[in-house]
Amino acid sequence: MRLNWPQHLQASRAIELADEGQRGMALALMGVSLLILAEDLLAAELPRPDAGTASLTQPPH
Repeated sequence: MRLNWPQHLQASRAIELADEGQRGMALALMGVSLLILAEDLLAAELPRPDAGTASLTQPPH
């Protein structure tokens, strides 16, 4: 799942508004949001296979 930066901010602000009765769900959603953000940041840093470099998931020749 790829989100742009405004979408990440919108998700975190929506979770921030959760009341005390929804604290557990808000923490779970924040964890998922952070995982998605980490994956998006990693994907932005890794070289793309179509850019002429070998993918990290492909075995060496």
